[in-house]
Amino acid sequence: MTLLIVALSLIGLARAESFYEVGDTNGWTTKMGLDYYKTWSSSKTFYVGDSLIFLYNNDLHNVMEVSFEDYESCNPNSPLATYHSEYEPVKLNSTGRYYFICGVPGHCESGQKLEVLVMAPASQQNIPDTTQQNNSSTSTSNPKPNPTIPDPKPNPTIADPKPHPTSPDPKPEPSPSWEDPLVVLPVDAATIASLPHNAASDPCVWSGLSMLSLVLLQTLVLL
Repeated sequence: MTLLIVALSLIGLARAESFYEVGDTNGWTTKMGLDYYKTWSSSKTFYVGDSLIFLYNNDLHNVMEVSFEDYESCNPNSPLATYHSEYEPVKLNSTGRYYFICGVPGHCESGQKLEVLVMAPASQQNIPDTTQQNNSSTSTSNPKPNPTIPDPKPNPTIADPKPHPTSPDPKPEPSPSWEDPLVVLPVDAATIASLPHNAASDPCVWSGLSMLSLVLLQTLVLL
């Protein structure tokens, strides 16, 4: 059904082929200057199926279809096609650029050269790309499911390291025992006899001190 609609559209939009006289009433000549045919061509719109008609005196001129390089250099030695008959239509069968020159020496250099840009018919430019649309609609109606990504494996748990064995508290060292300085060590007679003699150990000294103590005590009592 879609192809039928497209075919009917082509029939309805089909355009008649056009014929263009190159240079209009001036024809194909060297008298119009260097840029005349370039200006003439840019003012027209050419489609596939149109035809060019070169009006010229075939005793003085000719028409050669050439490549772009030969068109630029005005080289007539390797033409793609050559036309000698006046009023012979040159049909434009495909899209792209066509290049024409006059092969008579010096004529191309004088401006007798033509470049034509041929476009596709408007009916072909407006044809929708049904294949692309069908493919896009199919891909839209049946979207591919997104692949499910499995959950990542959980990281293995690291067991707590074994506790280090605790060393027992060191036993406190016993503090050194100190002897009581007030303890009077026993002294025997031999030890006393070995001590050096001094005034404090003299019996006379002790007698004098006793008398002095008594006197001081009596004085205090009287006071």
